[in-house]
Amino acid sequence: MEIYNPKSATSYLNIAETVRVAVAKFAAGDLAEMIANCGFTKAGDGFDVHFINRDLHVSYPAGEVTEMESGKAVDDVAKIHVLHHAAYSRGGGLADKIVSYKELPSGDIYINPFTHRCIDALVGIFAKNLEALKKAVGATKHRRENHGDFSCTIQVLPMVPLTLILYEEDEEFPAAGNILFNGNAASHLHTEDYSQLSAYLISTLKRLAF
Repeated sequence: MEIYNPKSATSYLNIAETVRVAVAKFAAGDLAEMIANCGFTKAGDGFDVHFINRDLHVSYPAGEVTEMESGKAVDDVAKIHVLHHAAYSRGGGLADKIVSYKELPSGDIYINPFTHRCIDALVGIFAKNLEALKKAVGATKHRRENHGDFSCTIQVLPMVPLTLILYEEDEEFPAAGNILFNGNAASHLHTEDYSQLSAYLISTLKRLAF
C-alpha cells in the first residue's frame, strides 16, 4: 500500500534553541496559574497531562516532559508543544464553536504552509484509508462528529481540541479535508503553533494507523 509521505512533522528551524526558549518561558511562569489555565492535573513537582495518546508528567521549573508509563523523555517536538501550551495559555476555557485556520490571528499569513503540511497530509494519508484512521483515532481521547465521510474531534491537550474532517473521492469531486479549531484557540497557543501541532498530530496518527 502506497501511503502519502509528507515532509517532516515540524518546520521548527532550530529545535534545540526552540526547546531552550520554551523551557525558559515555562520556568518563568506561575505553576498554579498554568495548571488553572490549561486544565492540567497537579502532581508531584509539576503536573500530569494527556497529550494525543500518551499520559505525560511535566516537572516544574525544569520543564522535563516524560511518559508516565515508561518514564522516558518525550521527543523534543512534543516537549515544545506541551511547554508552549503551558506558558502561553491565557485561560478562558473552550468556546461553543469551531473556526478555520484562516480565522486564527494572522492565519491568512500561514494558510498556504498549513494547507500543504497539514491538510494535504491528512487527505493524502487517510482519504483512501478511513478504516486505518478510525483505528488510529481509537487510541486517542476523541468524539465523533457529523461532517464529511469521517470526522472527529481529538483532545490533543486539555484545552486544545482539533477537529479532523475527511471527504472521500467520488465521481464528481476529489478527496478533500479540513482541520478546525476551537473558537477560543487563540487564548491557548500561537497560530503558528497550531500548524506545528496539527502536523504532529497527523504524523502520530499515521504511526498509529500503519
